[in-house]
Amino acid sequence: MSEYHEDDQIRALLSPLDTIEPVTRSVSRRSARRHLLTLAVVGCGLAGAGAAIAAGFGAFSGTTRADLNACNASTIALTTPSGAQVLTGHTDAGVYCVAYKNPNGVEAGSSAKLGETPVGQAVAVGTMDTASHTSVIAGVVPSGYDELSIGGQRIPIKNQAFVVEAKSAGPGTLSGPAGTAAVNLQMFAAP
Repeated sequence: MSEYHEDDQIRALLSPLDTIEPVTRSVSRRSARRHLLTLAVVGCGLAGAGAAIAAGFGAFSGTTRADLNACNASTIALTTPSGAQVLTGHTDAGVYCVAYKNPNGVEAGSSAKLGETPVGQAVAVGTMDTASHTSVIAGVVPSGYDELSIGGQRIPIKNQAFVVEAKSAGPGTLSGPAGTAAVNLQMFAAP
């Protein structure tokens, strides 16, 4: 008899639930499909961006960190009036590099780039010239350019290399027999 009594009590407790209306779903199947489609498009966009960034770092080129380290900027491309030297180099793997050696013979900075130097992008390094006590930018550019113009300043390019004071860094134009190409040295600008 106690089981019957307990069943009655449970039914009595649950009876108010009989009067509750079921909640209908307000989202249609169409909007759910739109949501899934949006997520798929965003996912593909992120995957594409990730692949582009990886390619920019050479992930698909077969070029490794060892290839970057193998680039030895040892060819003297030009010597500045202060006696500093801009050194350039490249490897068979297509890595270009540039280094700036202060007048006292100490290498003050170097930089390397994967692949052939694309037109419009100089491989550059910003550093301090110890003789003149000025911040400078040294760079190597593709062949076929003999001048870099930044603002009203015209900087000669010798053996594919240039040096410019960092205070005048900004957007510029390479020019020469290869035509013209934009470069931007803004990231090396002196404060």
